[in-house]
Amino acid sequence: MTDYFPLVERIVFENSALDAEMYFRGGSVTGLSEKRLKDGSRAVSFFINGEPGAAYLLGEAGGKPISQAEFSALGDFHPRAIKLPDVAGRLLQLAFESQAEEKFSVAGDDVWGELTARWKKESKSGLIEARLGQIHGFSLFWQGERQKSDMIFSTPQGFIGDFPPSVSANAPWDIVVYACRPQTQAYQYTVLRQGVIRWSRDLLARYQEMVGQKLLQLLNRELARQAQPWRWNIAFEGVEMFDLHFFPYLTDAAHAYRALFMTMGSQMSFVIGGALTHRLLSETFERIFPEERAALQSQRLIPAAFSE
Repeated sequence: MTDYFPLVERIVFENSALDAEMYFRGGSVTGLSEKRLKDGSRAVSFFINGEPGAAYLLGEAGGKPISQAEFSALGDFHPRAIKLPDVAGRLLQLAFESQAEEKFSVAGDDVWGELTARWKKESKSGLIEARLGQIHGFSLFWQGERQKSDMIFSTPQGFIGDFPPSVSANAPWDIVVYACRPQTQAYQYTVLRQGVIRWSRDLLARYQEMVGQKLLQLLNRELARQAQPWRWNIAFEGVEMFDLHFFPYLTDAAHAYRALFMTMGSQMSFVIGGALTHRLLSETFERIFPEERAALQSQRLIPAAFSE
């Protein structure tokens, strides 16, 4: 069983489990605490912006959720703790809660082009894990498109948010394709996030068509002011939303998205009026994928909530 993100420098502690928790909590840091067990399996525990998150017992069949108490009770055999960007953490959690359905090796500079073309043709949604030596990372595909906010690789130069260039034309990449499990929180969080990103993109594009780029920039600044006090790592550039935050619970994500859409609705109503804002919200809401729309509705993220 190989390491996740092996190039990331491990955090050295005297009392690994306790000191790791103090480190993550004290710095509001996202990371992973890992224990290798005597039977060859591993247990991992997430810290998400300083708060304890999910924990898993890992085996060949994938990740089995366990409580933080169960994780703490396990012995420390070859412990490892690493700091991670939020995107790396949430994609790793999605991998733990998914099922590996395909494994293969491919070589050549066209590897990513071939994979992305195939998945785009199939309109496939799923997670790819890729490893070349110690380079390791994940990329989420949604309806055949790779997602800018859900792609990260650990390289000798650090984490990057794109596919890394091939080290050698003949070097084989080890690929794992994961099928997501719809009942898991990690997948439901992913669907909700993708729905929010798609809805906001269409909504902001329609708004820009009506009022122009300058008023859209004013709205983007208001959204940045809304996110800043909460330290949400969410940014708006033009009509694009870049959500790089790792929310520990679905309700936390829904709270953040609700606040941002409230800001959109309020600012739009001030400029173009409540009736037209409601129309834009409703028309763009109906254009997102049904699964995403259902996820938004389950959290009361609906047009009527954001327009007067």
